[in-house]
Amino acid sequence: MRISEVFDRRVRGFRVVDIVGVGVLLTLVLGVYMAKAFAGRERAEIASVERQIEEERIKVRLLQAEVAHLEQPRRIESLAQAAQLAPISPDRETSEDALIDVARKPVPPSKSPAPPIAATPDPALAAADAPDGVSAGAEEAPR
Repeated sequence: MRISEVFDRRVRGFRVVDIVGVGVLLTLVLGVYMAKAFAGRERAEIASVERQIEEERIKVRLLQAEVAHLEQPRRIESLAQAAQLAPISPDRETSEDALIDVARKPVPPSKSPAPPIAATPDPALAAADAPDGVSAGAEEAPR
């Protein structure tokens, strides 16, 4: 069989070369369609992840603002005064080298229970000072 016979051979009125060409064309069209559909799904997923990242950035900024509010020296000072806290006396301070000895030294049991933490005298002031979604009493809890 010669090559020229392949181009001239007919099957049900169509040349074989035409049938092969249509098959290749359909395969290419289907491949391009599938690639575009896959790219569209990927694009939608990327957009979703970018939205999530932006939402997380907003949450981070809100948390940073809340931390800045909670760390205000005037606020901490008023909470310390309300809890009747005082500065550490110099005899309670130690050097870095003596920390190991302090850690090894047994702590004597205290004879009187620790005084309860005093609440803010004005509940309206405490509620105004608390961030959204946090009760005023939760701020004094240790972290």
